[in-house]
Amino acid sequence: MINKTKRLVVPRSVDIPRKTHFWGPTPSPGPHSKERSVTLLSVLRDYLHYGDKEREITRMLNSGFVKVDGKVVKERRRGVGFMDVIELAPLKKFYRVVYDRKGRLKVAQEKEELGKIKLLKVTDKITVEPGKFRLVFHDGQNVVSEGSEVSPGDVVVVQMPEKKFLNVLKLQQGNKVFLTGGTHVGSIATVQKVEVKESSGSNLIHLQEGFSTIAEYAFPISSAKFQYEIPEVIQDAQ
Repeated sequence: MINKTKRLVVPRSVDIPRKTHFWGPTPSPGPHSKERSVTLLSVLRDYLHYGDKEREITRMLNSGFVKVDGKVVKERRRGVGFMDVIELAPLKKFYRVVYDRKGRLKVAQEKEELGKIKLLKVTDKITVEPGKFRLVFHDGQNVVSEGSEVSPGDVVVVQMPEKKFLNVLKLQQGNKVFLTGGTHVGSIATVQKVEVKESSGSNLIHLQEGFSTIAEYAFPISSAKFQYEIPEVIQDAQ
C-alpha cells in the first residue's frame, strides 16, 4: 500500500506546504475519500503545529491522547474530513474540520460543549424492514433508525460516540446552510426555495443571498429549534 504522495500532487483541498518537503502522507482507506480528507499527521503537525517531526506526532497518537468523533485513534494516516471532531484529551481542546472560502480543508477550534456533537448529512436511506431504515451519512457512517421523517439531504445532529439523535435539520425555506462546494464554498446562506428536478439532475437550492447551488453542496446547519455556528478557521494555532 502506498503511504506517501508527492506533495505537489496532494489534493488541493489539503492545505499543506508544497515545496518544503518532497513527500506527504496519504490517507489510509476510511470513511472519507482521499480527495476529501487530510491525515491526522498533517492536521497535528502541519495545521496545528503540535510537533515538528512525524515521530513526535506518532508518539502522541500511540499514547491515546487523540480522539476522532469520541473514539481514540492511533493511526497517523487516518483521514479526517468535513465535520469530524478531533479531541486532544489531555489539553481538553476540540477541533472541527471545515472548509474555507477556497475549498480547502481547515481546522477550527470548537467550543468544549459542542465537542461531543456532530452534524451528519444523510446521503442515502435504505429500507431494512417495515418501520426501520438504514441511514447513510456523508462521512461513510451508517445507522439503523426508526425515524421515517429523516430524508436524504437532511442533517442529523448526533451525540458522539453513541450516535444519539438530538435534532434533524431540513433542507427547507428559512434554514441556513453551509456550502461545501461550488463557487461559494465555505459560505453560509439562507434557503429561499428548493427546486425539485423531475429528471435525474440535481435539485437546485435558491438562496436569499442572490445565487443558487445544487443540493449536494448545501449542508443544513440551522432550523427553528437548533442553530449551529461554524467556528472560525484557525490560520496558525498554538
